[in-house]
Amino acid sequence: MKSQFQDNYLFRFFPLFLITYEFCTNMSNDMYLPALPIIADDFFASISLVQFTIAAWLGGNTAVQLIIGPLSDRYGRRPILLGGGILFLLATLGCALAPSLSFLICARFLQGIGVCSMMVSGYASIHDLYDDQKSIHILVWMGTAAVIAPAIGPLLGGLLLLVTDWRGIFFSLFALGTASILALWFSMPESTQAQSQESLKIKSLLSSYGKIISNSSFMISAACFAFLYGGIIGWITSSPFILLETLQLTPTTFGYLQIPVFGGYIVGAQLVKPLLGKSGKEKLISVGLVLSLLSGIFLVIFSLLLPTSFLSFVIPLACYSVGFGFAAAPLNRVTLTSTTEKKGMAMGVFYLTMTGIGTLVSVILSISHESVFSVSVGIGASSLASFLLNKVNLRLTNGK
Repeated sequence: MKSQFQDNYLFRFFPLFLITYEFCTNMSNDMYLPALPIIADDFFASISLVQFTIAAWLGGNTAVQLIIGPLSDRYGRRPILLGGGILFLLATLGCALAPSLSFLICARFLQGIGVCSMMVSGYASIHDLYDDQKSIHILVWMGTAAVIAPAIGPLLGGLLLLVTDWRGIFFSLFALGTASILALWFSMPESTQAQSQESLKIKSLLSSYGKIISNSSFMISAACFAFLYGGIIGWITSSPFILLETLQLTPTTFGYLQIPVFGGYIVGAQLVKPLLGKSGKEKLISVGLVLSLLSGIFLVIFSLLLPTSFLSFVIPLACYSVGFGFAAAPLNRVTLTSTTEKKGMAMGVFYLTMTGIGTLVSVILSISHESVFSVSVGIGASSLASFLLNKVNLRLTNGK
């Protein structure tokens, strides 16, 4: 299989097209953010209720990881990713044509399921195909694509709102998604051998998942990543409330202000590649978590002292993202290599932990918008949890 991967010319472009598709799927949760107040007006709903379309997308991500993981081990990464891609396209079209807010929330849930197939099967295929060094480099680029989306997605959405309505944003995502899926159809190799039907039996699944969940190093590391990610999701969920509703900024300005926040991740992620060989994975993870924790602390302080300045939120979140960029790819690799179980199932548990905690943070912040200070405390608490979990994991690892 790896020989075929090396010899086939189109397969060499697989990481590029996977990154493009991940960019599209992440744009589906960011590009429409400037339109949330408009959607609320169209459906005669509060913006807090419309924000549940974000939680629905995350919920769809969370709902099926433990199913998609073993399915990708049983039938292969390729059919699961491409099948989920078709579901993503249909759900995106459903968002564009939604006649009601409840329909939009359901379509967003299905859209999240489609994204989940890419995250589980796509990331598992990277861990299947590449060694430590190469996989971390690809994960850096995938992570960069994942944060370019929230960096420029709101800006592009704001610009599109100048020439179309919010439905036009979802039609644009449908077009980009279609092109990405077609490219993957021709370029994606199968990275694992299909397993026997026995692998899908309840007893076998419970045994494998039991081994993964009982692996303390894996689970603590996954939770560490999840809480760090939760701070970013907290900002994505709350930034419309802070910048659009509270500070009364325009949708275009809202989009521009996302660039330094998520551009910080790109800076941190790109520094991983030259520093990886010198510092090692664990050192980069520690540095990133310390930086994110300090940024979370300053976010809380600035939101209390200067709650009417957008700089009080943008600057600390930009620094938080730099720390996330330092830690994300090495932490992803460390987590997945800490278990010998099948990568599809391991990726399912990892992604379930990540999106489950991200969804929890999103829901909590959606229903607790009492002040910008309370939102900042939520993001700061997420960074603190990540830092402490890494400390616990290091003690457990060093004690073995």
